[in-house]
Amino acid sequence: NGDINGELISPNSAENFSFVRDQVDDNINDGFDWNTDYTRKFEGNETQELVIAYQLSKNNQDQEINILETNTFEFFNRDEFIFNDSDNFEHTGQLDYTHPISKKITLETGAKTVIRDIKSDYQYSTRAFGTTGDYSLDANRSNIFNYDQNVMAGYGQLKFPVGKLLLITGLRYERTEIAGADDKNELGFENSYDNYIPNFTISRALKNFRNLKLSYSKRIQRPSLRFINPFNNTTDRTNVVIGNPTLAPEITHQIEVGYNTRVVGFNIFGSGYFKKTNDIIEQILIVQPSGVSLNTFDNVGTNNSVGLNLFINKSIKKLNFRIGGDVFTYNGEGQINGEQLSNSALQYQIFTGGDYAISSTWKADFFGFFRSDQPTLQGSTPSFSIMGIGIRKDLKDWSIGLRVIEPFSENKSFVSDQEGENFSQFTSFQLPFRSIGLNVRYKFGKVDFKERRSKIRNTDQKSGDDGQGGGNQGGSGPPRG
Repeated sequence: NGDINGELISPNSAENFSFVRDQVDDNINDGFDWNTDYTRKFEGNETQELVIAYQLSKNNQDQEINILETNTFEFFNRDEFIFNDSDNFEHTGQLDYTHPISKKITLETGAKTVIRDIKSDYQYSTRAFGTTGDYSLDANRSNIFNYDQNVMAGYGQLKFPVGKLLLITGLRYERTEIAGADDKNELGFENSYDNYIPNFTISRALKNFRNLKLSYSKRIQRPSLRFINPFNNTTDRTNVVIGNPTLAPEITHQIEVGYNTRVVGFNIFGSGYFKKTNDIIEQILIVQPSGVSLNTFDNVGTNNSVGLNLFINKSIKKLNFRIGGDVFTYNGEGQINGEQLSNSALQYQIFTGGDYAISSTWKADFFGFFRSDQPTLQGSTPSFSIMGIGIRKDLKDWSIGLRVIEPFSENKSFVSDQEGENFSQFTSFQLPFRSIGLNVRYKFGKVDFKERRSKIRNTDQKSGDDGQGGGNQGGSGPPRG
């Protein structure tokens, strides 16, 4: 539930007006994953292996918004119902084969296909202000959009020693085909592209559990539903949000030097890296001649980033503790709406967690995460933090646990700013974040699913950060995936 009191100020004072908006949002997210894996071992050689895997995933996002808005000018009063049903079906098939050429040389090869079928059905309905009759569909603002993305890939990788060094080198080829169409034949398009993705790693094992590694990798990040959905969100008629279904993927080249060691019982991993990302996807704001702010996404340019990563864990009797984080730069350059822009900033993110065995049957755990503001070419998107604590009681076949998210803060604030040649926009809002959850688990039989995790890992889609913040959050993610 949200109540907004707003005032719009024009250079022409005669056009100033205020409004009061009562808004109720219902958001429902649900889905499922199904994994089936077949693994074939070969007699006489533990290294030789064939894995065939299939995954079916479905994610459904339903959004219902009721808006009742009273304006200074009665002509702008409105009573609207907005509905957006977004469905994402994903089929993945994968084959991996590991073949030992000799005792020291191993060949890995395989193929993979990902078929994504995305549908967005958005409807706007209105009724006369001050009445209680039925809502009438506004066909001009309603539509159904279908988006298909098919990815086919094949790879080969060779692992072999050279003296005291271990080398891993490989190449993956990907073919991507995308197509989109809507019921009104306004958004039809097709596109396809090929990517060759090499990787190279050289490592050296040292004494006392130490290891030194140098690697190069190329990564492709395709836009997820949040970025491409053409649903025109006009909840705020002066600040419209809409996705961009024609976005190209981000391509990242990364060079990394890593080192891990063990000191006085502390396991330490650190790395330094340089990343160059082309076609970075960011949320942009364009002020239209009517004065309406249009928020959408675009491939705005390039970003060169230098960073340091550190991870430490330690076990002290009944306590397991871990902490880590990243410090990295943002050096973006690009063009938005014909304007050449650049921005530089230092970013960081920190995480911590652990668990404590109170007794043989009682366990407690905690976690925390903080990420700094994320810069964009036009400004910055909100920082984010979250923490939680939990306790669990283990019985013979049962366990019951209690978890509290944000025990010390009921609401969380999000602040962002954007500016361009003819505008400056500052946004601040709050969301309730505190929650309490009860978990009950019952185990039967002898199957241990932790030992049978699927080999399928679909990490090729750029996420929408923490998923909070509505239309004014950007899309820049952490430097490493």
